[in-house]
Amino acid sequence: MPASRTLFNLVTCNQDLEVGLTKFCDRATDVAAFAKNAGPQCLRIDYLANGERLAFYTPDFFIRTQNGHYYLVETKGREDRDVPTKAKAAIAWCEAASGDSVQWHYLYVPQGVFERMTGQTVAELERACQPALVNLLQSEELQELPLFANLGLEDEQSTAAVGLIDQAILDVLPSRYRRAADQAIMLYRFFENKEGMNYAPVFTALLGSMDEVSKGLIVRRLKPVMPPTVDEQKAWFDPYLASFSRREEQAYRKLAKNLKSVLVFNNGFSLIGLLRSCLDFALNDQNQVGGVFDALQDRLRFSGVRKLLDTITQINDFRNTYVAHQEDELTDKAQAERELKSWVEALNLIWLAERSNHQ
Repeated sequence: MPASRTLFNLVTCNQDLEVGLTKFCDRATDVAAFAKNAGPQCLRIDYLANGERLAFYTPDFFIRTQNGHYYLVETKGREDRDVPTKAKAAIAWCEAASGDSVQWHYLYVPQGVFERMTGQTVAELERACQPALVNLLQSEELQELPLFANLGLEDEQSTAAVGLIDQAILDVLPSRYRRAADQAIMLYRFFENKEGMNYAPVFTALLGSMDEVSKGLIVRRLKPVMPPTVDEQKAWFDPYLASFSRREEQAYRKLAKNLKSVLVFNNGFSLIGLLRSCLDFALNDQNQVGGVFDALQDRLRFSGVRKLLDTITQINDFRNTYVAHQEDELTDKAQAERELKSWVEALNLIWLAERSNHQ
């Protein structure tokens, strides 16, 4: 890596955290060089997605410090259940790449930690971020324990839920969501009598199911009214927005782009947040925007939807604060219990809304 203190292979990025890290590296007193890991020659690390499918992970940055240490840097929050697995793969890569003359380190930078960061060196940033990385790896290790492997523990799982989650709610969940709920409950029971525990891994067990059921509701409600041809879809996802303020236009375009990603390309991320935005527009925005936005107002107004919006808003805020960006540690047992109940109940509410006929 050249000794220049400028960012090479710069790719325009809308993520505030990546922009912030770029500025931090440019002024950090111990940085010799840094680079965005992008382009056709970027480093990709293989790992097993969902424990079974070969996939590739692309860290965000390289940093070289004045003392000759190298850092592989990840600036994204916890967006999916594979993030702990990606971190373990990156750590293994750093260990393999290190030698007598070169030392590589994996630096996981959650948004909340970075925003509170007051130091001016990468060494200080590494120390500030280390607890978040430990929590991330702990969540992966706990979910690999036999206790949580769903190996014939139905009786223990049912006992664990007593006094915590209404059994009737658990019983109506599809098996894949029930397994996630059981795992989260068992993790909570494992933590509840221990001092100083961070309860964030409890909710990691539910992240994939929450996103999956949110995506299912969006697809089930909107895809039947999506235009069939490419040209019609282009107009549907890109309505005329010139009459709105710049702020409104940007918000509408972002929402439409995310919906297109889900409905047309069958992907997307932070889907619980996307569902929250869709419901919020359907119930609270009086503007006549057209296209997919008309479909939101038509298809996402149903019995109980306002309660669902309130619940999802609470869950999304909690997720961003304690699970995805790790702005704060979740050490309050009572708060963790309340939120766990809310998450499982929301899983049930969204599932029922997805399966019900359009009103």
